Amino acid sequence: MTYLSYSGYKSNATCPFQYWNRYVNKTLLKIQENGVNSLYGSTIGVVFESFYRDRVWKRPEYLKVLQDLAEPILDQTIKDQLKQGRVIDWSDEKSNYPESKDGLSASQALSRGREELLRDVYESIPRGLEAIRANRFIGPLMEAEMKLDTRFGPHMIGGRADFVVQRTTPHNDLVILDGKGSRHREKYVDGTPRKKGQPVEGVQLKWYAVLYREIHKKVPDALAYVFWRYSGEQAVEWVPFDEGDLNALKDEMLSTIRRIDRNSNQIASVSSPKAQEELREELFPAQPGFHCNLCSYAEVCEKGRNYKARSQRKPRVVLPEGVDLSLGLDD
Repeated sequence: MTYLSYSGYKSNATCPFQYWNRYVNKTLLKIQENGVNSLYGSTIGVVFESFYRDRVWKRPEYLKVLQDLAEPILDQTIKDQLKQGRVIDWSDEKSNYPESKDGLSASQALSRGREELLRDVYESIPRGLEAIRANRFIGPLMEAEMKLDTRFGPHMIGGRADFVVQRTTPHNDLVILDGKGSRHREKYVDGTPRKKGQPVEGVQLKWYAVLYREIHKKVPDALAYVFWRYSGEQAVEWVPFDEGDLNALKDEMLSTIRRIDRNSNQIASVSSPKAQEELREELFPAQPGFHCNLCSYAEVCEKGRNYKARSQRKPRVVLPEGVDLSLGLDD
């Protein structure tokens, strides 16, 4: 049985070779993946999971309760990452925390990075509560981490919605929510960088909507991203959709999982390692792009390493003082 989650689907669409390494071959890496940049999103997500699951919202001191949860949740998140074989390296130059690492030892980077991350989480909690209050994400049904795994014949398509909320008057609708911790808001929610003015497709939320419809035989009324780092109108992005969108995505989900299953079995049926690799290159090819800069599989991907090397070699153009390239367009 082949299992396909949204993360796997996105990985395969971005780079089939990345998918092959992570989900099919389960390639072991010499350089372990650094999980430090996922800590903020995981921590704030579990904080609000507790808000719904443990009905913290009913307690008069709910803000303090949530803030008191932040540090133990961070500690548990770090333990979970380490159990999964990742490292937590705060001194990595690609780490979001601490903001400045100049002159810091590894232990100093850990201490400062942890302090800055917790500060961001503490500051995000009131923003998240305000988004919940302003959009009335409270009602008779409030479920966190709703499991949506659904069998389609011999295959399983998986999903776990962050929050599912049945809102009360005046909305009276069922909403699937997905929390995001990115500093870039919606720019990367669909996998590839979103250009300014380009609408959010919300494929991840539509993925959950497809599975919710299969299980509950009804279509969610609304889909939205909640951005924990943002406030006011910027805190929530509603994703428009109709049943036609869900039908088209379901067809794509099924064709993708069948293709992955067929290609994986075809490779497994070949006995020669050389023939297997040639077939793998054909069926799960590397697709170099911007994602190579953050991919954990660079050590086994020559095309990815070459892409990164070319990106790093691009010259930085420095204009002589006094040169004006505005062409008078601002006049």
